[in-house]
Amino acid sequence: MNKTININMNKCDGDGICLTNCPNQVFELREITTDEYDSLNFLGKFKTKIKGRVKSFAVNFENCVECGLCIEKCHERAIQFI
Repeated sequence: MNKTININMNKCDGDGICLTNCPNQVFELREITTDEYDSLNFLGKFKTKIKGRVKSFAVNFENCVECGLCIEKCHERAIQFI
């Protein structure tokens, strides 16, 4: 993998669509910490209060083959390769 997966926590709603569509188990869902919550912008905090504190994290970068399914399926457009 040459690129890094970036997940915009302000956009992520934690629905796990990236997790269920990734063929290589790159993602996991977990509750964000207080520091992570504090770093969100106003809209990110608002969305988190409505949708919950669970967010997606790319934890197995080495498994990523850059197929793009996570980007394609994320309705919030929270994932990108950089």
